[in-house]
Amino acid sequence: MKSEPPRMYHVGTLRYTSRALAVLCFWLLWGDVCYVLMESVVPSILPLKLQNLGASNMTMALILGTVPQGISLVFNPIISLKSDRHRGPWGRRIPFILFSLPPLVLCLAGLAFGDRMASWVGRQLDGHGAAVSPVALALGVTAVLMMLFAFFNTFINSVFWYLFNDVVPEKLLARFMSWFRVVSVASVSLYNFCIFRFAGTHATAILLGAAVLYAIGFSLMCFFVREGEYPPPRNSGKTGVVAAVKTYAHECHGLAHYRYVFLVAIGAGAGTAGTDFMLFFYQSTGLDLQMIGTIRGVEGLAMIVGVLISGWLADRFHPIRVVIAGVLLQLTLAFPATLLWLFWEPSPRVSYYLWLAITISLIAPAKAMVSVLDPPLFMRIFPRENYGQFCSANALWRSAAMILGALVVGAYLDVLGKYFGKSFAYRFLPIWNIGVHVGILLATLKLYQSWKRHGGDLAYVAPLPNPLTCPADNNLQVAAIAGAAAAARIVTAV
Repeated sequence: MKSEPPRMYHVGTLRYTSRALAVLCFWLLWGDVCYVLMESVVPSILPLKLQNLGASNMTMALILGTVPQGISLVFNPIISLKSDRHRGPWGRRIPFILFSLPPLVLCLAGLAFGDRMASWVGRQLDGHGAAVSPVALALGVTAVLMMLFAFFNTFINSVFWYLFNDVVPEKLLARFMSWFRVVSVASVSLYNFCIFRFAGTHATAILLGAAVLYAIGFSLMCFFVREGEYPPPRNSGKTGVVAAVKTYAHECHGLAHYRYVFLVAIGAGAGTAGTDFMLFFYQSTGLDLQMIGTIRGVEGLAMIVGVLISGWLADRFHPIRVVIAGVLLQLTLAFPATLLWLFWEPSPRVSYYLWLAITISLIAPAKAMVSVLDPPLFMRIFPRENYGQFCSANALWRSAAMILGALVVGAYLDVLGKYFGKSFAYRFLPIWNIGVHVGILLATLKLYQSWKRHGGDLAYVAPLPNPLTCPADNNLQVAAIAGAAAAARIVTAV
């Protein structure tokens, strides 16, 4: 009796057996572990370093939010389109990761030793008769290192997510993304449970460990994951920059349907700008770092369950409905519950248990539901053939909102600090979140109505505006470069 041939999975020119697919998923998930740990370490430790240096909320917002997002706003569209059109023996995504990995790791190590580097620079300046305040010098060195780190990290943030669409079979992509989120949340929870409590005393060791793990782990992923062959990009026509910008803007923004998506991205970016100060919100309610780490770890464990349920709900009822339900839960219960500390001053132990209860019952479930916005909802809303282009436009708006949002929320907290005290001012963060999420809810409801008009559950086809008599697709790269230059001028003006 003949044995049945092994089941094969296909994506482009790639072919996988079940075993090969399992190996692929292992290495992609391993890369995710390294990625999310690095992404968790920097924003959780640098606020403490900056606060110890006496930085104002506005200064922290600039270093942690405005500058990194300004870099992403300018370079993300360019990198995304360059990657879409790149053809090489290593594929079109992995070369960009490998190019940026060594300098990114060096910048991460530099942030670990930033205070020592500032002392060395100070001694050199003193030797030449130029006296600079040690605090100002430390802030300057940290800002420069953060700027370089953000630049090289933009390469990975721009293409790592596209790699999944290129190497994972489409019919398994939703299940893979569910496990991807589970692994991400579990990794962050492990960090918060076991390591974050030492952030105040062992920041250098934690940052250096993250750099080593990232260097080794991501290199292994790039070595063992192979991309297939891609069809050659279409030939370009000779057109001007203005025409290319018009095409890029018209295709991405020509329909109100996608403008609603970008309004949601703007709201999400403005909301994210406030997360840099959540650590200080926790501390203002009496929690220490160990308590905060435990709460964040518990939140992660609760989100593992929530993400799996939300993924199932998204497949069953569509991601847009799950997102709407999650935003409603945030607005009606989760954010109002955290206003409690504006009116009550419980003991640190009571605050700790209150935070645990609110996090498990409200914050984690709401976050898990909203998490199906990116990428599950985008994969169901954006045109597949122009997915990278629309994602780059979405990232541009989100980054712009984070830039302005960081400035506004920093100023908001500084002004409140003058009247209520610096520590108490952080308790007003939920009011910022409520205002932002009202806008997100309204934009998502408009998107839902538009999605229904374009076919809804049974017949949705991602619409595209009527084409302009403009450049060929690859000239959109020119549009991205020109748009990025305009964005750079806006950021400079701000």
